[in-house]
Amino acid sequence: TQLLFAPPRQYLPAFSDCSDFEGRADNCFDDELVSVIHEDGIEWFGDRYGVEPTKKPADPIDVIVVDVLYPEDSTTRSDKVYNDSNFWSSLMKSLSDEGVLAVVVGKAPNIHDPKPDIGVYKHREALFNILEGLPEVGAMFVYEEAHSGFEEPHSFLAVCRSASCRSRWYAESDAIDFQVYERIVRTKSKERALVHFDGSTQRSYQVSPKAWETVYCRREPTPFECAYRSLDTTKELHDYVIGDEEASSFVIEAKKKGEGEEVEEVETQVFATRNIPKGSYIMPEHLASSFLISDQSIANLEFNTKVGGTGNVTIISDLLEFIDDYGHQSGADGIGLNIVEVGASYMIRSVDDEDEANIGRWVPPHPSGKRPVYSPVYERHRLSFDVFLVATKDIAKGDEILKHKNIWNE
Repeated sequence: TQLLFAPPRQYLPAFSDCSDFEGRADNCFDDELVSVIHEDGIEWFGDRYGVEPTKKPADPIDVIVVDVLYPEDSTTRSDKVYNDSNFWSSLMKSLSDEGVLAVVVGKAPNIHDPKPDIGVYKHREALFNILEGLPEVGAMFVYEEAHSGFEEPHSFLAVCRSASCRSRWYAESDAIDFQVYERIVRTKSKERALVHFDGSTQRSYQVSPKAWETVYCRREPTPFECAYRSLDTTKELHDYVIGDEEASSFVIEAKKKGEGEEVEEVETQVFATRNIPKGSYIMPEHLASSFLISDQSIANLEFNTKVGGTGNVTIISDLLEFIDDYGHQSGADGIGLNIVEVGASYMIRSVDDEDEANIGRWVPPHPSGKRPVYSPVYERHRLSFDVFLVATKDIAKGDEILKHKNIWNE
């Protein structure tokens, strides 16, 4: 393989030209940060992280990029690579705690493809199955890029050692742009070091195309969450309509104590003004109006309340208390996002006894007790799964609407 490095230097110099980067060697291969290893990749990782390693592990790796074969190319080599669980396991074991494995996984699917374990993409499905079963995998995200120089869009897989990478995958474009600015090498020409990527590009990757979900749900047996890819149009919607008692399915009452100026509101209760069948959606418009706030933003607000000399911070403290009382963590592991109810739904009383409650989450917890590390359904619909509630039993006119205190716990 060493012989392959000479021709690119002479005939494709732009591929290894680092002369515009501050503090870097003119040729990328000559840089002090670069170590080129001329060995078979499968053997190198297997010797250090395989089932029976024969060599001392290297330092933890932050990023591994696998771009050697396409799963639709059925060759002896591709058959071995995409079905070799020991190889993929060794890659994941070599990563640092926050490490990421990036893999080129061939042409993008379409909604007319058969179930994924048959046809030309069976090797891709085999790879996905292997990765999903590895304990070192915390999260998997698939995305497409139509500007890779191919006739058709190609797909890529990001595999994270930790589920906490979900917070970075779904970060806002401005946050990503800032991280790029903070970490990217500067150029002598003052031109952007990254030609094709920025925060808005990452934003376009965050929601995988519907075809991935469609093909995923053709697995056998059908994954549990595939039954919740859209709201059930056969079910009724019951909302609280402010100022219109006739249109509203609910009435809100407040228990108060004290007299005159000493009146203090203690508790609110929500009652049904009509019969509500089991499975009906409860206050969907109000719940869809919930606001989102990250763990980092909450930490920043908490910090502000402790800074001396800033005056009255009661408003911030009150907001934090409201978030604590009426917010809940997203069910998407590691995303670090909180959903805070600000509509009439937050006035629904919580109870300790789950049997006493008559409403619950639209999507129940996964039967396995944990969401799968790879699921286009959970990723595409995570916000809907985090907010909507349904009637868990028939609710009669006049009944109080009650939710369990741990309604949002997975």
